[in-house]
Amino acid sequence: MRRADNTPADPVERARLLRRVHTAVLSGQRAPRPPRAVVFESWRRSLAARVDPDRWEPPVAYGSDQLADVRAEHPLAGCVPMLRRTLLDAADGTTHIMIITDADGNILWREGHPDVCRAADRVWLAEGTRWAESSIGTNAMGTTLATGRAVQIHSAEHLVRRYHSWTCAASPVHDPETGRILGAIDLSGPLRTMHPALMGLVTTSAQLVESELRRRMDRRDAVFRERNGHHLARLGGPEDAPTSALSKGTVEKVQ
Repeated sequence: MRRADNTPADPVERARLLRRVHTAVLSGQRAPRPPRAVVFESWRRSLAARVDPDRWEPPVAYGSDQLADVRAEHPLAGCVPMLRRTLLDAADGTTHIMIITDADGNILWREGHPDVCRAADRVWLAEGTRWAESSIGTNAMGTTLATGRAVQIHSAEHLVRRYHSWTCAASPVHDPETGRILGAIDLSGPLRTMHPALMGLVTTSAQLVESELRRRMDRRDAVFRERNGHHLARLGGPEDAPTSALSKGTVEKVQ
């Protein structure tokens, strides 16, 4: 069977085709088919950043002694339980791991079945490592942060050959107030676990998180108005005027 884009539907067969494409494109030969545009542009950016497809490891951004403090300060910390229920329960935690990064591609949370986590550890797909395109080449987390769009990367669409046995889908999460990217939500697993539904799942999860952040921001602004309404009145503005510009400019966790 073939997909709508004429690629094999079977993830293993598709991986074989993608490996031939990867080898041909990087060696300057004629490929059996061109890589997807999002993949080709990501390869271009990654190679320009001097990522080596054959010898590369993600750098460690945070040690284990730093992670707790970094997580506590991140705007997505309060949404981790919701994502755990949404992604691991819905996607079957025995075949995928949930990963949440910050805006720089640093993995802050990684959860899932112990066997898959151990396999991820062997390729440095671990908490505290940096998965920006400029650090480790094309991957769903790094590419979604680079483009601002949800993306799925399968097998040899990863620039670095070490990750050709993996498949992943990721979506960015935007600050509902400023529009800036706060991080990425990712599902990763062995290449056999590729499924078209993963893209919809991470995209919907990101939208749920953004909605929750919006609700928290609205509650924060309501508290600000209640506490400072008399000051706003003295300034000549209505008490129900938007207060986001007067309160902190980024989404915070509301206890």
